[in-house]
Amino acid sequence: MNQYTAISIAVLAVFTILAMMVSPKVNLGLLNLPLIKEDTAVFLQVNKLHYTPLNQFMVLMTQYGRELIWSMVIVVLFIFGGSRGKKTAAIMALAMIVLIPVGIVSKEIVARPRPFIPKTDFILAADSQYAYPSGHATIVSAGVVILVTLYSNKNNNNSSSKKKALSIVLLIEAAIVCFSRVYVGGHYPLDVVGGILLGAGISFLFVGQIRRIQNLYAMTSKPFRK
Repeated sequence: MNQYTAISIAVLAVFTILAMMVSPKVNLGLLNLPLIKEDTAVFLQVNKLHYTPLNQFMVLMTQYGRELIWSMVIVVLFIFGGSRGKKTAAIMALAMIVLIPVGIVSKEIVARPRPFIPKTDFILAADSQYAYPSGHATIVSAGVVILVTLYSNKNNNNSSSKKKALSIVLLIEAAIVCFSRVYVGGHYPLDVVGGILLGAGISFLFVGQIRRIQNLYAMTSKPFRK
């Protein structure tokens, strides 16, 4: 077991524990009650900070900061990122494809309701799905983890300042997307934390198994190269 696989197991374990603590299906009594109260309090505090000029920006980030931005990242890396960029883009796309159904199933299992906000306070109507984990946080955190570990890792001798700058910009973008989900009223903060844990956990798993993935690709694609 390599370090990335070990990190993945630890992160996913924390994700599972947190899922049990926020799920209405699991009654942990005094263990989860203070956590839920604090989570709700932070959510309400963030939603008291609405600033009209900022509202539309947050809506745009929550609408386009996941699918549009990270789809463009994958395409740009694949076309212009060289061999390392192609590998990063492929692993990123594969991880995100896996995470979409995993996230949906996790929501159904945990069954945490979305936050309730009076219609007069709506910035953006919440989705009809359950809340935990945040799908936006899941995808953008997966993108950041794979980008940093495979493309701009400081231990990589080929890593340049441009790669590091790209990682920093996209890390900031991902953080804004995560915050926007609370700001527009779509998620409690712990839903976002859960999304980050799920996205990071699965991504570390893919990074840890990258050699096996490459070998599998080589085996399956060999007949088509003849």
